[in-house]
Amino acid sequence: MPTSRMLRRATPWLMLAPSLLVLVPFFVLPIAIMFRNSLARDNPATGMLMPEITVANYARILGDWFYAQIFLNSLAASFGVALLTLLIGYPFAYYLARWAGRRWLPVLMWVVYMPILVSVITRVFGWIVITADSGILNGLLLGAGILREPVRILFDISGMTIGMVHRYLPLMILPLANSIAKIDPRVLAASTSLGASGRDTFLRVVLPLSLPGVVAGFQLVTAVVLSDYVLPTLMGSTRFRILAPAVFDEAIGSVRWALAASLAMVMLAIVAVTMVALNLAMRRLAPWARGL
Repeated sequence: MPTSRMLRRATPWLMLAPSLLVLVPFFVLPIAIMFRNSLARDNPATGMLMPEITVANYARILGDWFYAQIFLNSLAASFGVALLTLLIGYPFAYYLARWAGRRWLPVLMWVVYMPILVSVITRVFGWIVITADSGILNGLLLGAGILREPVRILFDISGMTIGMVHRYLPLMILPLANSIAKIDPRVLAASTSLGASGRDTFLRVVLPLSLPGVVAGFQLVTAVVLSDYVLPTLMGSTRFRILAPAVFDEAIGSVRWALAASLAMVMLAIVAVTMVALNLAMRRLAPWARGL
């Protein structure tokens, strides 16, 4: 009997063990090392870290308008891309959850998963071919007489935004579709039977009940945009710098590892605060959605 009781108590930990073996050495430990490095001091002469404990790096980051602009750019890009993916992905997710039959559902799911399955580098080069000054899009617009000269898309904020929306749209569609699919059809039927129009049913029933999916998708997209390095580097502009490329430039370009670690820790803090703020906002604005 004692042995079986001990086994029952140990079972949850045994189930957690594989994940802990991955998370602790490859996630928690690197973050701890990075936090320790962020409290050190850079030695410009040797490019090495001086074993000190100081908050000078954080004071420099938070007190310099150059870095403040990077934070503002990153937040603007993350919320802008999340909003665009929400506006584009919600109708698709609604169709996926409510109207797609067994015949078209696998095809549509394949369409959603394709941007995730294809390498980001392959997709970037595809977008370069399409959005370059001499690319397919400008060629079509010039040939149709809509434009007289090529419009600047690639290596600009617009090109970076297009690439991010394409890459992260599935992260918005999948939570939305899952949340909409959980809405009881009897609730929609009750709304209709009580005289609500299709528009009122959507605004007062479907949209509020799908808020958990909206928040989950917004959190996912915001977090990955804040930490994206490839798309801002290959499709963005140096006039609009965001966090991940800035961390790389400080570490590799300027060989300031302590300052780069401080930037990375602030980036993680921004992601964490954004996640918590969105959860708190949903609990305050939509308390009925907690258990959905």
